[in-house]
Amino acid sequence: MHPIITTVFGQPIYSYGAALGIAFITGWSLATRFTNREGIPYKFATTAYTLAIIFALIGARVFELLANPEMWRFKGFLVALFASKCEGLVAYGGFVGAWIACFVYARMKSQDFWSLADCTTPSMMLGLGITRIGCFFAGCCHGQPTEVPWGIVFPPGSPAARAFPDLAHRVGETVSSLPVHPTQLYESLLGFALFPIAYLAYKKRRFTGQAFLITIPLYAIGRFLLEIIRGDTDRGEVASLSTSQFIGMVVVLCAIGIYLYRRTRAPAPPPPLSDEEIERRQVEAGAKKSKKKSR
Repeated sequence: MHPIITTVFGQPIYSYGAALGIAFITGWSLATRFTNREGIPYKFATTAYTLAIIFALIGARVFELLANPEMWRFKGFLVALFASKCEGLVAYGGFVGAWIACFVYARMKSQDFWSLADCTTPSMMLGLGITRIGCFFAGCCHGQPTEVPWGIVFPPGSPAARAFPDLAHRVGETVSSLPVHPTQLYESLLGFALFPIAYLAYKKRRFTGQAFLITIPLYAIGRFLLEIIRGDTDRGEVASLSTSQFIGMVVVLCAIGIYLYRRTRAPAPPPPLSDEEIERRQVEAGAKKSKKKSR
């Protein structure tokens, strides 16, 4: 359990950054399979996902700085924005940044954002499950002290040890944390549990956007409850709620409203393309070489 996995050519490889990279790669691969089957142009989808990754990282960092102005008050917002090494990232900020980027790009290219969102929703939940494992090894996003048998004692120097030191078992200047809720793993399990729900919603949807609008509120509700036992102190507060709880309430209300609006007005999802048609389109887009040999 350490924020740094190893070093490569003298550069540290952070556990959270590694998990985030794995989440992006697996999510990209899975979402591309869905967009190909949906008939969404390959170049549009890959560009949208590239923008989603970039703006997810920016959005995650922006939300962290907005919730904690003391992090940038003296050195400036832009300096702090690009000072992160894959830490100090807020999940909701990443989601919002990616959604806005994809929505704007889809409008620019006259493509259906909601079909793209449906295709990406299972990947988001799978990525959430993977990324929170990185949080666990990094020690961030920890819970409050607990007496449950699975409470985790984080090592000296970790955020949990600084927030909840076990002074009764101090060894010199070294002090571990009290047993705390492994809220990182709780949220990881939430993501993995929502993955099949998102996939089933995608397969059974009756209108574009339905899978997205079903899954996202479920995540927001689960996250709201987990925030009750979170113990890290850098989450910010809005109207006696944590920043994530407040955002979650807004997300749920917006998703319900949009769902009710779209269920009678949105188009039905297109029929899935055949493997042959998918291959033909990829060849035309230059993403794949034709299997037919020239004579």
